Amino acid sequence: MKKIKIKISGRPGWHIECSTMSMKYLKTETLDIHAGGRDLIFPHHENEIAQAEALTGKPFANYWIHHGLLTINGEKMSKSLGNFVTIKDFIDKYKKADLLKLFFLFAHYSHPIDYTEEKIEETKQALERIIILYKKIEDRGTIYPALVTSKQIKEIGEIKNKFIEAMDDDFNTPRALAAIFDLVNLTNKNLGDCDFCEQAKTLLEELLGILGMSLKWSGPSGQMSDEEIEAKIQERNNARKEKNYALSDAIRKELEEKGVILEDKKGNSTWRRKL
Repeated sequence: MKKIKIKISGRPGWHIECSTMSMKYLKTETLDIHAGGRDLIFPHHENEIAQAEALTGKPFANYWIHHGLLTINGEKMSKSLGNFVTIKDFIDKYKKADLLKLFFLFAHYSHPIDYTEEKIEETKQALERIIILYKKIEDRGTIYPALVTSKQIKEIGEIKNKFIEAMDDDFNTPRALAAIFDLVNLTNKNLGDCDFCEQAKTLLEELLGILGMSLKWSGPSGQMSDEEIEAKIQERNNARKEKNYALSDAIRKELEEKGVILEDKKGNSTWRRKL
C-alpha cells in the first residue's frame, strides 16, 4: 500500500503547549508546584500529566494547587455582562493593593469567592483595625519611650504558632488571619505594656510580610504630607489652648475632608489616614 503524506498547517493544542513549555523554559521534567483553576483539572491538567509522564516516566508535578473561581455579585465575571473588574480598576478606586490581597486571603484558595462592594467594605474595616493598632504602637513609642527587656511574652509565641500551623495546613489563610486578629485584639488590651507592644509590632510585621502585605498607609497622591498634617495639628492644639474652639473644629473638619482622622487624648492628638 502506497503511503500518502499529508501536510497540515496549524499549531499544537494548548494541552501539549503547556507540557513542552514547562520542560523547555523551566528546564525541568518535574515541576515542584503546578497551580490553576479548578475548572482546569479536566481535561487540561489530566492531559498535561498523560503527555509529560508518558514521555519522561517521571511525575509531572509534585504538588497541585487548584483555586476556586471568582464571581461578581453571584455571577461569573464577564465583559459582556459589564461586571468585569481589573486589578488596575480596583487600585484606581481604592488606592491600596493590600485591600485586595486581604479580600482574597479571607477565603481559602481552593474555595470559590464572590466579589461584592459590601465584602470590600468589610475587608476595609478589617484592614483599618490592623493599621490603627500599628499606628497606636508607633505613637505610643514616641509618647512613652521605655527600655524594652528581653522578656518573652507567652501569648505572642502561641499566636505565632497558630499562624504557622494554619499555613502548614494547606495554606489555610482564613485561620492564619484569625491568628493575626487575635494578636490585634490582645495587643489593644495591653497597650500599656512596652514589651508586649514591641513584640506584637515585630510579629505583626513578620506575619503580614509572609502574606505579602505592608503596614504603611501613605494615602493616594495629592494628599497632605505627614509634615503638613503635623503642622495643622499643632495649629489646632494652639487654638484649643486659647479656647478658640471654632478654629479647632474647623481644622478637624479640614483634615477629615482631606482623609485624616484625629483622635484626641489627654494632652495630645494622634492621627491616621482614611483607607
